[in-house]
Amino acid sequence: MVKKNRIVATVLIVSLMLITATLTASPTNETALWSKADQIADASESQIPSVRSISYYETDGNGNVVYSDQALVLIEGVANDRYLEVREYGDSEIFDLMDRYTDGLVLTPFNDNMYDVDYSYTGVDEIINGSQAAVYTFSMAYDEALPFYDPNYEETETILGWDSDEEDFDGTITGTIWIDKISGAPLKMETVYSLGDNTQSGTLDLTQTVFYTVDNSVVQPSEIYTEGTLRVVAGQKGQINLTDFQIYEQQSNFWENEKFVKGESVN
Repeated sequence: MVKKNRIVATVLIVSLMLITATLTASPTNETALWSKADQIADASESQIPSVRSISYYETDGNGNVVYSDQALVLIEGVANDRYLEVREYGDSEIFDLMDRYTDGLVLTPFNDNMYDVDYSYTGVDEIINGSQAAVYTFSMAYDEALPFYDPNYEETETILGWDSDEEDFDGTITGTIWIDKISGAPLKMETVYSLGDNTQSGTLDLTQTVFYTVDNSVVQPSEIYTEGTLRVVAGQKGQINLTDFQIYEQQSNFWENEKFVKGESVN
Protein backbone atom coordinates (compact mmCIF):
# COMPACT_ATOMS: atom_id res chain seq x y z
CA MET A 1 0.00 0.00 0.00
CA VAL A 2 2.85 2.39 0.81
CA LYS A 3 4.43 1.61 -2.56
CA LYS A 4 1.20 2.49 -4.34
CA ASN A 5 0.98 5.85 -2.53
CA ARG A 6 4.56 6.63 -3.53
CA ILE A 7 3.71 5.92 -7.17
CA VAL A 8 0.65 8.18 -7.01
CA ALA A 9 2.67 10.92 -5.32
CA THR A 10 5.38 10.63 -7.98
CA VAL A 11 2.81 10.90 -10.77
CA LEU A 12 1.31 13.99 -9.15
CA ILE A 13 4.73 15.62 -8.78
CA VAL A 14 5.65 14.89 -12.40
CA SER A 15 2.28 16.24 -13.57
CA LEU A 16 2.77 19.44 -11.59
CA MET A 17 6.27 19.80 -13.01
CA LEU A 18 4.93 19.41 -16.55
CA ILE A 19 2.16 21.96 -15.95
CA THR A 20 4.65 24.40 -14.42
CA ALA A 21 7.04 23.90 -17.33
CA THR A 22 4.24 24.50 -19.82
CA LEU A 23 3.14 27.69 -18.09
CA THR A 24 6.73 28.90 -17.85
CA ALA A 25 7.48 28.12 -21.51
CA SER A 26 4.27 29.63 -22.85
CA PRO A 27 5.36 33.31 -22.89
CA THR A 28 8.59 32.30 -24.62
CA ASN A 29 6.66 30.43 -27.32
CA GLU A 30 4.30 33.37 -27.79
CA THR A 31 7.23 35.76 -28.14
CA ALA A 32 8.98 33.42 -30.56
CA LEU A 33 5.88 33.16 -32.75
CA TRP A 34 5.49 36.95 -32.81
CA SER A 35 9.18 37.29 -33.77
CA LYS A 36 8.70 34.75 -36.54
CA ALA A 37 5.74 36.73 -37.87
CA ASP A 38 7.87 39.88 -37.65
CA GLN A 39 10.54 38.29 -39.86
CA ILE A 40 7.96 37.23 -42.44
CA ALA A 41 6.36 40.68 -42.42
CA ASP A 42 9.77 42.30 -42.93
CA ALA A 43 10.48 40.02 -45.88
CA SER A 44 7.05 40.88 -47.32
CA GLU A 45 7.20 44.63 -46.94
CA SER A 46 8.71 45.12 -50.40
CA GLN A 47 5.73 43.41 -52.05
CA ILE A 48 3.79 46.00 -54.08
CA PRO A 49 0.38 45.39 -55.69
CA SER A 50 0.17 46.38 -59.34
CA VAL A 51 -3.62 46.55 -59.10
CA ARG A 52 -5.95 47.79 -56.38
CA SER A 53 -9.63 47.25 -57.18
CA ILE A 54 -11.89 49.26 -54.88
CA SER A 55 -15.62 49.06 -54.24
CA TYR A 56 -17.04 51.96 -52.21
CA TYR A 57 -20.39 52.07 -50.44
CA GLU A 58 -22.11 54.76 -48.40
CA THR A 59 -24.79 53.48 -46.03
CA ASP A 60 -27.54 54.94 -43.88
CA GLY A 61 -25.90 53.64 -40.71
CA ASN A 62 -28.10 50.55 -40.69
CA GLY A 63 -26.22 48.76 -43.45
CA ASN A 64 -28.49 49.93 -46.27
CA VAL A 65 -26.51 51.20 -49.25
CA VAL A 66 -27.51 54.70 -50.42
CA TYR A 67 -24.59 55.26 -52.81
CA SER A 68 -21.90 53.08 -54.39
CA ASP A 69 -19.01 53.53 -56.78
CA GLN A 70 -15.93 51.77 -58.12
CA ALA A 71 -12.31 52.88 -58.26
CA LEU A 72 -9.06 51.48 -59.59
CA VAL A 73 -5.41 52.10 -58.74
CA LEU A 74 -2.47 50.98 -60.87
CA ILE A 75 1.04 51.03 -59.38
CA GLU A 76 4.36 50.54 -61.12
CA GLY A 77 7.99 51.36 -60.46
CA VAL A 78 9.90 54.03 -62.37
CA ALA A 79 13.52 55.26 -62.33
CA ASN A 80 14.86 51.84 -61.31
CA ASP A 81 12.01 51.49 -58.81
CA ARG A 82 13.10 54.56 -56.87
CA TYR A 83 9.65 56.03 -57.35
CA LEU A 84 6.20 54.51 -57.45
CA GLU A 85 4.01 55.79 -60.24
CA VAL A 86 0.40 55.66 -59.06
CA ARG A 87 -2.53 56.14 -61.40
CA GLU A 88 -5.97 56.52 -59.86
CA TYR A 89 -9.28 56.09 -61.66
CA GLY A 90 -12.53 56.95 -59.93
CA ASP A 91 -14.20 59.52 -57.70
CA SER A 92 -11.59 61.76 -56.09
CA GLU A 93 -13.68 61.90 -52.90
CA ILE A 94 -13.11 58.16 -52.40
CA PHE A 95 -9.35 58.64 -52.58
CA ASP A 96 -9.48 61.75 -50.38
CA LEU A 97 -11.24 59.69 -47.71
CA MET A 98 -8.79 56.81 -47.95
CA ASP A 99 -5.83 59.20 -47.92
CA ARG A 100 -6.78 60.10 -44.36
CA TYR A 101 -5.39 56.80 -43.10
CA THR A 102 -3.44 54.97 -45.81
CA ASP A 103 -1.87 55.08 -49.24
CA GLY A 104 -3.23 51.57 -49.80
CA LEU A 105 -0.01 49.79 -48.89
CA VAL A 106 -0.93 48.11 -45.62
CA LEU A 107 0.86 49.13 -42.44
CA THR A 108 1.42 46.41 -39.83
CA PRO A 109 2.63 46.48 -36.20
CA PHE A 110 5.80 44.77 -37.43
CA ASN A 111 7.08 47.84 -39.26
CA ASP A 112 10.57 48.64 -37.98
CA ASN A 113 9.88 52.37 -38.05
CA MET A 114 7.01 52.34 -35.55
CA TYR A 115 7.31 54.82 -32.68
CA ASP A 116 6.19 52.08 -30.31
CA VAL A 117 4.24 48.80 -30.34
CA ASP A 118 2.82 46.67 -27.55
CA TYR A 119 1.35 43.21 -28.09
CA SER A 120 -0.17 40.40 -26.07
CA TYR A 121 -1.25 36.84 -26.78
CA THR A 122 -4.94 36.44 -25.95
CA GLY A 123 -4.66 32.75 -25.10
CA VAL A 124 -7.12 32.04 -27.92
CA ASP A 125 -6.50 30.10 -31.13
CA GLU A 126 -8.82 30.25 -34.13
CA ILE A 127 -9.03 28.65 -37.56
CA ILE A 128 -8.37 31.10 -40.41
CA ASN A 129 -8.66 29.74 -43.94
CA GLY A 130 -8.07 26.21 -42.69
CA SER A 131 -5.00 27.07 -40.58
CA GLN A 132 -4.76 27.22 -36.79
CA ALA A 133 -3.83 30.75 -35.77
CA ALA A 134 -2.79 32.28 -32.47
CA VAL A 135 -4.69 35.50 -31.74
CA TYR A 136 -2.72 38.54 -30.54
CA THR A 137 -3.90 42.02 -29.66
CA PHE A 138 -1.73 45.09 -30.15
CA SER A 139 -1.50 48.85 -29.73
CA MET A 140 0.71 50.97 -31.93
CA ALA A 141 1.93 54.53 -32.29
CA TYR A 142 3.68 56.03 -35.31
CA ASP A 143 4.59 59.24 -37.04
CA GLU A 144 1.62 60.47 -39.10
CA ALA A 145 3.74 60.32 -42.27
CA LEU A 146 4.53 56.61 -41.88
CA PRO A 147 1.44 55.12 -43.62
CA PHE A 148 2.33 57.00 -46.82
CA TYR A 149 5.15 56.10 -49.17
CA ASP A 150 7.66 58.85 -49.88
CA PRO A 151 11.08 58.12 -51.42
CA ASN A 152 12.37 61.17 -49.50
CA TYR A 153 10.64 60.30 -46.24
CA GLU A 154 10.76 62.84 -43.43
CA GLU A 155 9.16 62.53 -40.02
CA THR A 156 6.56 65.11 -39.04
CA GLU A 157 7.12 64.51 -35.31
CA THR A 158 3.35 64.25 -34.87
CA ILE A 159 2.80 60.82 -33.31
CA LEU A 160 -0.55 59.15 -33.80
CA GLY A 161 -1.73 56.74 -31.11
CA TRP A 162 0.48 58.24 -28.39
CA ASP A 163 -0.20 60.31 -25.27
CA SER A 164 2.91 62.43 -24.81
CA ASP A 165 1.85 63.54 -21.33
CA GLU A 166 1.41 60.00 -20.06
CA GLU A 167 4.20 58.61 -22.26
CA ASP A 168 1.92 55.74 -23.22
CA PHE A 169 -0.48 54.63 -25.93
CA ASP A 170 -3.66 56.69 -26.09
CA GLY A 171 -5.81 53.80 -27.36
CA THR A 172 -6.71 55.39 -30.70
CA ILE A 173 -4.91 52.78 -32.83
CA THR A 174 -5.40 49.20 -31.65
CA GLY A 175 -5.82 45.87 -33.34
CA THR A 176 -5.91 42.10 -33.44
CA ILE A 177 -3.74 39.86 -35.58
CA TRP A 178 -4.03 36.14 -36.31
CA ILE A 179 -0.68 34.34 -36.76
CA ASP A 180 -0.29 30.85 -38.22
CA LYS A 181 0.97 28.66 -35.37
CA ILE A 182 3.15 26.57 -37.67
CA SER A 183 4.58 28.94 -40.28
CA GLY A 184 4.36 32.17 -38.28
CA ALA A 185 2.72 33.93 -41.21
CA PRO A 186 0.16 36.66 -40.45
CA LEU A 187 -3.16 35.42 -41.83
CA LYS A 188 -5.57 38.16 -40.79
CA MET A 189 -5.33 41.58 -39.17
CA GLU A 190 -8.02 43.88 -37.82
CA THR A 191 -7.03 47.45 -36.93
CA VAL A 192 -9.29 49.98 -35.24
CA TYR A 193 -8.54 53.66 -35.83
CA SER A 194 -9.97 56.77 -34.20
CA LEU A 195 -8.43 59.73 -36.01
CA GLY A 196 -9.65 62.96 -34.47
CA ASP A 197 -9.45 66.26 -36.29
CA ASN A 198 -10.96 69.59 -35.22
CA THR A 199 -10.79 71.02 -38.73
CA GLN A 200 -13.20 70.61 -41.61
CA SER A 201 -11.60 67.23 -42.31
CA GLY A 202 -13.62 65.81 -39.44
CA THR A 203 -13.14 62.83 -37.14
CA LEU A 204 -12.68 59.43 -38.74
CA ASP A 205 -13.46 56.19 -36.91
CA LEU A 206 -12.91 52.97 -38.80
CA THR A 207 -12.13 49.29 -38.60
CA GLN A 208 -9.92 47.78 -41.28
CA THR A 209 -9.77 44.01 -41.72
CA VAL A 210 -7.02 42.50 -43.87
CA PHE A 211 -6.82 38.92 -45.15
CA TYR A 212 -3.38 37.77 -46.28
CA THR A 213 -2.37 35.33 -48.98
CA VAL A 214 0.79 33.34 -48.27
CA ASP A 215 3.00 32.93 -51.34
CA ASN A 216 6.58 31.61 -51.31
CA SER A 217 7.20 32.52 -47.66
CA VAL A 218 5.88 36.07 -48.04
CA VAL A 219 2.44 37.43 -47.21
CA GLN A 220 0.36 39.68 -49.43
CA PRO A 221 -2.71 41.67 -48.29
CA SER A 222 -5.07 40.33 -50.92
CA GLU A 223 -8.40 41.44 -49.40
CA ILE A 224 -9.11 44.52 -47.32
CA TYR A 225 -12.46 45.38 -45.74
CA THR A 226 -12.94 48.81 -44.17
CA GLU A 227 -16.00 50.05 -42.32
CA GLY A 228 -16.16 53.48 -40.77
CA THR A 229 -17.83 56.77 -39.98
CA LEU A 230 -16.73 60.29 -40.87
CA ARG A 231 -18.06 63.06 -38.59
CA VAL A 232 -17.75 66.65 -39.77
CA VAL A 233 -18.99 69.65 -37.79
CA ALA A 234 -20.57 72.14 -40.18
CA GLY A 235 -22.48 75.40 -39.96
CA GLN A 236 -22.69 78.03 -37.25
CA LYS A 237 -24.84 75.80 -35.06
CA GLY A 238 -22.25 73.04 -35.09
CA GLN A 239 -24.36 70.57 -37.03
CA ILE A 240 -22.69 67.17 -37.33
CA ASN A 241 -22.70 65.58 -40.76
CA LEU A 242 -22.21 61.82 -40.72
CA THR A 243 -20.97 59.62 -43.53
CA ASP A 244 -21.12 55.88 -42.87
CA PHE A 245 -19.11 53.94 -45.41
CA GLN A 246 -17.77 50.54 -46.38
CA ILE A 247 -14.81 49.86 -48.65
CA TYR A 248 -13.91 46.50 -50.13
CA GLU A 249 -10.52 46.30 -51.82
CA GLN A 250 -8.72 43.53 -53.66
CA GLN A 251 -4.99 43.80 -54.26
CA SER A 252 -3.34 41.65 -56.92
CA ASN A 253 -0.39 41.22 -59.30
CA PHE A 254 2.21 41.78 -56.59
CA TRP A 255 5.79 42.56 -57.54
CA GLU A 256 8.88 43.11 -55.43
CA ASN A 257 10.49 46.51 -55.04
CA GLU A 258 13.61 46.02 -52.94
CA LYS A 259 13.86 49.76 -52.34
CA PHE A 260 10.40 50.07 -50.84
CA VAL A 261 10.37 50.43 -47.07
CA LYS A 262 7.86 52.61 -45.26
CA GLY A 263 9.54 55.23 -43.12
CA GLU A 264 12.94 55.17 -44.85
CA SER A 265 14.45 57.35 -47.54
CA VAL A 266 15.41 55.58 -50.75
CA ASN A 267 19.10 55.81 -51.66
